[in-house]
Amino acid sequence: MFDKFCALFFAFFSALGLFAQDFNPKYANEYLNMGVGADALGMGSAVVGQTSGVLAGVWNPAGLSQQVQQTEISGMHAAYFGGIAAQDYLGVSRKLNGNNVVALNMLRLGIDNIYNTTQLIDNNGNIDYSQLQQFNAADYAFIGSLARPTRVKNLSMGFSAKVLYRHLGDFAKAIGFGLDAGLQYKPTKNLSFGLMLRDATSTFSVWTYDLSPEMQQTLLETNNDLPQNGVEQMLPRLILGSSGSWPISAKKLRIGGALDLELTTDGPRNTLLSGSVFSLDQRAGLFVQYDEKLVFRTGLSQLQYYTDLSSVKKLSMQPHMGVGLTLKQWQIDYAFTRLGLGGSAYFTHLFSFKWSFGALKKA
Repeated sequence: MFDKFCALFFAFFSALGLFAQDFNPKYANEYLNMGVGADALGMGSAVVGQTSGVLAGVWNPAGLSQQVQQTEISGMHAAYFGGIAAQDYLGVSRKLNGNNVVALNMLRLGIDNIYNTTQLIDNNGNIDYSQLQQFNAADYAFIGSLARPTRVKNLSMGFSAKVLYRHLGDFAKAIGFGLDAGLQYKPTKNLSFGLMLRDATSTFSVWTYDLSPEMQQTLLETNNDLPQNGVEQMLPRLILGSSGSWPISAKKLRIGGALDLELTTDGPRNTLLSGSVFSLDQRAGLFVQYDEKLVFRTGLSQLQYYTDLSSVKKLSMQPHMGVGLTLKQWQIDYAFTRLGLGGSAYFTHLFSFKWSFGALKKA
């Protein structure tokens, strides 16, 4: 079984060049790459090698096998861009017989109460505020995952199937599907490695539009093209992660770090290493833990070059930080992160929780 999985895994990877040459849908379904869990985001999202439990269904499904207790439930809320956009997440995982673990993760990213101004001005050029209508734009993802150990000692594998639903009011919607596959190797208690093939078969979203005749007329009169039904794709990406931790001075104090390298296949991106087909992005994180109850985290991501107003090329990176507290069966995490370049509206506060209960994993 494991040999067949590896053959399939690397067959997908060998075909990435062909996919990248045929399509270039950069940043399609990008909301799936924002991540969930304040503990992971506080580490700069460098978690593919160390993720475990219910959140692994999003980051690397193979990490579900590291779940200790029988059931885990997790949730998160975040507000982006000064509260304009909101992200909500809920997940549950369950350990089955034979150390198999299943999980279901659900997330929503949405902007509510958007004004539709296409009918704001009537045929006589007058502004009619009574014609203003509100609509919501939201992206949903439902991710089902399965993980199990392999015949190779300390190596686990996992798979995820994603069902997507996106809508813009009642005049545009999309339904999509995609697959993820991952491996995680934990040779010792303090060292782990991960390999994640996200969107292994490409993730597809089929868009359909239903614009009223009035909206179509407004778009045409303002020199806008009418949207056409079509398929949006997110091309495969490969993420290699590593993580380690070590005790220092007092036995209850531990320090650790993680590094992720993400290879995208949709052409040049604004990363430190970028080519005509492939681009490589780096993420790194550090943490200090005390007594397995209190942990401080920090991380860096999105290392890239940009040109400022004076046409000077500069290097930028996005900082992240966070703190976590474990009380018996509960884990509460907070993260302070930043999205892209910009002012204070790009900073956001994230809160998440995890509740673990049930019989402990047998030694």
